[in-house]
Amino acid sequence: MMNRGMKAFLVTLAVLVTLSAGFVGGAAYDRVTSSGASPIPLLAGSTTDPGALVDQVRGLVRQQALVPSSDTSMTTDAIDGVLASLEDSHSQYFDPKQFVEFNQQQSGEFYGIGVVVGLDTSSQPVIAQVFSGTPAAKAGLKAGDVIYSANGVHRTKWDLDAFVAMVRGAKGTRVTLVVKRGKQPLFTLKITRDRITVPDTMTKMYGKVGYIRLAQFDDNAAAGVKAGLTALAARGAKSYVIDLRENPGGLVSQAVAMVSMFVPEGGVVVRVDARGVPERDEYATGGTVTGKPVVLLVDANSASAAEIVTGALHDYGRAIVVGTRTYGKGSIQTIFPLRNSGAVKFTTAHYLTPKKHVIDKIGVTPDVVVPMDPQLQSDPAHDTQLQRALRIAESKIGG
Repeated sequence: MMNRGMKAFLVTLAVLVTLSAGFVGGAAYDRVTSSGASPIPLLAGSTTDPGALVDQVRGLVRQQALVPSSDTSMTTDAIDGVLASLEDSHSQYFDPKQFVEFNQQQSGEFYGIGVVVGLDTSSQPVIAQVFSGTPAAKAGLKAGDVIYSANGVHRTKWDLDAFVAMVRGAKGTRVTLVVKRGKQPLFTLKITRDRITVPDTMTKMYGKVGYIRLAQFDDNAAAGVKAGLTALAARGAKSYVIDLRENPGGLVSQAVAMVSMFVPEGGVVVRVDARGVPERDEYATGGTVTGKPVVLLVDANSASAAEIVTGALHDYGRAIVVGTRTYGKGSIQTIFPLRNSGAVKFTTAHYLTPKKHVIDKIGVTPDVVVPMDPQLQSDPAHDTQLQRALRIAESKIGG
């Protein structure tokens, strides 16, 4: 029979063990039960419904966290968590402000400094083009300048979207760039953001070759290319070089419209493989603009819609492709508006070229590979990719 002293000792020991369970590994925990001093309403029964569980955690944070987070940050982090579960590097949440900025970009207008930016071989931002009359031009930024840091942030490897997001901002605000130009010492430019209207195309005549550079596939891209082809033809162009270097893509509909200017109506432009539905093909819509020879210029930053155009015109033998292998983004993201005026985007389909060549993570290999430092694009005389494309376009005149 257990004596009274031993029993008391064991009870005391049990209490100590129970209490010590609240301090494990240097961290203190407090467990609240239905009989505790701070009862927390629990959902009736058990559930595995994600929405119900997230709502419960949100309620717990609001009521009990020492420093509760805001509803906005909880919403953002919750949505980001759901998108992260997709393991889709192209997924993204736009809060209401970001979604407005995104729509401005797609319409060809946004607030920024007025440049086209790419990444050099070291994944550092390099200015490919400065639009005249913009804050960047007025501040003295030049094509070929490498950006060492933006607003005090320097990275050994940049993501292009992250850099662009840092440079863009509200009208009247300033972005501080530390610039590397050739062998000069680093210098700083403070540039005030303003409304930027991006010209879809830039055109020029090189002898009898018409040159068109397309910056991105926004709402006005196809119309801009069509207008450029027409204007250059009126100036005597006998062949064309279309420059898609540093073009990050954009709207698939604009890519289809552009290909339609060069191939017969009804030809497959791109094959779309989406979830749970048969393969869908997008066809050329007719209205061919020209049958003259075409050379396409591409590089490692030509992506998405730019690759749809490149793949289609290459498959049809309608264009000779010059430059370096393209980015390899063979997927389509869909934008879904949300009730808070924001939106989410994520991958909903993959696409293939008309001959069913895979682009995603592979890219399009040019017919004529011409490696080149992207900084040389700022000087046509030293732009070896452009010069090679022009020579090929010239050789096709009258052929």
